[in-house]
This record gives sequence, C-alpha cells and structure tokens, in this order.
Amino acid sequence: MASLLQDTLYEIQCQAPSPSKDFHHFIVTQKEVILRSWKISVRADIRKVLPKEVRKTHSEFLLEDEMHMQLQKIFCKDTVEYVLNLCKGHCDFIVRIPDGLKICIMSYLDTRDIKHLSETCKTFQKLCSSEEFWEKIKSKQAHHPSVMQKPGFSSSIKRYNLIPESRTWMHRRRSTFF
Repeated sequence: MASLLQDTLYEIQCQAPSPSKDFHHFIVTQKEVILRSWKISVRADIRKVLPKEVRKTHSEFLLEDEMHMQLQKIFCKDTVEYVLNLCKGHCDFIVRIPDGLKICIMSYLDTRDIKHLSETCKTFQKLCSSEEFWEKIKSKQAHHPSVMQKPGFSSSIKRYNLIPESRTWMHRRRSTFF
C-alpha cells in the first residue's frame, strides 16, 4: 500500500486570520512537515523580512505542541488532527488510489450507497457526479442485465420508477452536483 503514496501527502495554503495578512504554506511529505510563512505588511521595515521556513521530521513534529497550536490558529483544529494522523502513519489510502480504479469499485454500489458516498467528501462527490462513472454503470447494465436483479444492486433504474424520493435524487443528479 505504501507504493500508492505520493511524496506529498497533504498540502494547504492560506492567509492568516485577521488582523494578520501573513501568508502560510503547509506541506506534509512522506518524511517531513514543512511550514513556510511570508510576512505581509505595508510597513517598510517588515517588507524586507525574508520568508520563514520550518522543517520537522514526523517524529519531531509529533512532539512540537507549540507548532500544533500555531497551525491550529492558522488553519484549524481538524487540519492539525489530520496531519498528526498522517505523521503517525494513518494514511487514507482509499482517497489516494487512481480515479479509474475508484470508479470501477464504485460501479458495483447500490444507488443509495452512491448517494451516501458522494456526501462523504469532495473527491467522491466529484467522482459520483462524473459522466465517466455513470457511463460505466450504464455499460455494466447493458452488458449484464442480470446485474439489475442482484440484491446488492437494488435494481436502481426500476426502483426510481417506484420511489418518489429516488426519482427526485436522480433528477437532481442529472442536472447538478449532489
């Protein structure tokens, strides 16, 4: 599974909360955590300050409570918790697998499960709304009509004619994102 990981595990950038105008770029790689900060000010003496960069290995970062607090003020508590988990080796492999493989796996899901999966994160929302995904489902149903009879697939097209809530969801799926 480790071969699925790219060198950059997580990357985020933003402007610091008010009243500061500083810019921060935060990167988590397989071996280290990097925080780059740029001071932004109208004062002439501060304009000449060079960007600051802090590099820590994962084990060093886990022990740096002061850095955790600083990151929490800049980004948010959820970001810090996510990065701490990455540094501990808890990677989210399902999000990191190639899109083609995810679409192949997702094509076996029931339509209600697809709806719930699309609500979990932006990555899955984008995939569940993609034409490539729905073409894969259509081709699967065309090649294997018995798939619609399987209990795991819940005969998605037939059920939409029976359940009013499902028809609304399918209509919304055709016209917009979830």
